[in-house]
Amino acid sequence: MRFSSGLVRSAAFAAALAISAQVLGPVLAFADGDIGPEGAPPPAASPNGLPGDLATDAVEVTDPDKIRAKLDELTIYGRYYDGENWIEYHLTDGRTAYWEKGCTYPGKWWVQEGQVCYAYPNYRNGAANCFILFVRPDGSVQFVAVSDDGSTYLASFSLKVEHGNTANLAIGEKSPCVGV
Repeated sequence: MRFSSGLVRSAAFAAALAISAQVLGPVLAFADGDIGPEGAPPPAASPNGLPGDLATDAVEVTDPDKIRAKLDELTIYGRYYDGENWIEYHLTDGRTAYWEKGCTYPGKWWVQEGQVCYAYPNYRNGAANCFILFVRPDGSVQFVAVSDDGSTYLASFSLKVEHGNTANLAIGEKSPCVGV
């Protein structure tokens, strides 16, 4: 059986497009939510000990059932304080898929002592990171971290939140990327 060179090129082009869509899809998801300055210094803490850049209408959520109700089956398109974008999909069973810098990492999330915690086996040595969850009236979220000295800082915030795995992140697959 002979294939024409045009057919082979067309097939190769289609394969390249499919691969590009999987790699670039999460990046393009930020196109309508690109807000906030990058690299700006963090504002000083407010008098109540909370970060000065925490939204004034954000409400702290520490009840485990309410945290789960908010995050179950939710995809968060977020940004770290330093301007780096990320995406995280939360499954009801505690699994999660986390995307950053073109790589998707499988992991888990849970609630501990009124905070939401995350761990990824092949990302940052699998170390757990826990955050205080704040929810705004529009449904967006903010994650506040507590430093070793007890001070708080706004670690990240959502650009948008959507129900379901809207970024089509791979679930439970080991990342081919080398963790940082």
